[in-house]
Amino acid sequence: MTFRFLPPAEAELLEAISYYSAIRADLGVRFEQAVSHAVRAAVAHPERGAPRSRSTRRWLVTGFPFGVIYRARPEEVVIVAVAHERKRPEYWVRRV
Repeated sequence: MTFRFLPPAEAELLEAISYYSAIRADLGVRFEQAVSHAVRAAVAHPERGAPRSRSTRRWLVTGFPFGVIYRARPEEVVIVAVAHERKRPEYWVRRV
């Protein structure tokens, strides 16, 4: 199975990497790796993510207050958001 990021989700990812890199260079790399791990896990086991809405699920990003919100389709996993868990809950719902 493949995956793709919606453009707003990709922008969120890049913004968060930039934020963490500004704090400490290796922190941005660690964040990117943690998100990559969450995406790979969601692709490998799409049904295991916690349900967030009728059509989406969430996989938590280990070590960071973020979740990867995704929509599993038969042919791919669509990353809807890389959402901070403590800010603006459910802001991404309009994307699905």
